[in-house]
Amino acid sequence: MKERKQIGRMHPALVRHLPTMSTAVTHGQLIKLSCTWCKTTHRYEPADLMQLRGNVPFLNIEVNFRCSGCGKQEYLKSDLEVPSAKDRVGMTVRRLVEIKTVQRPVWKDVKL
Repeated sequence: MKERKQIGRMHPALVRHLPTMSTAVTHGQLIKLSCTWCKTTHRYEPADLMQLRGNVPFLNIEVNFRCSGCGKQEYLKSDLEVPSAKDRVGMTVRRLVEIKTVQRPVWKDVKL
């Protein structure tokens, strides 16, 4: 699993009270990632994000993504969203289809 960047340190007693991905799953919430630079917004199922990053607080999830519109990372903002049944009817949610592992060759020059 890839190491996530940490933007600051928080006291462990406070971290325990932050809402995590598993609490978002149990409450039927969605994770909304918005780019404040290009105004792109995507919604994700927390169960899909748990497969990628584990049961982390949703506030730290934006450091692991880049905007699909502009490619910037520093303008992403994450929020929890509880859509009503009426709002869910036409809503677009990104679903995880598969996780691909990229293999890159590593070369070393050796004198014969």
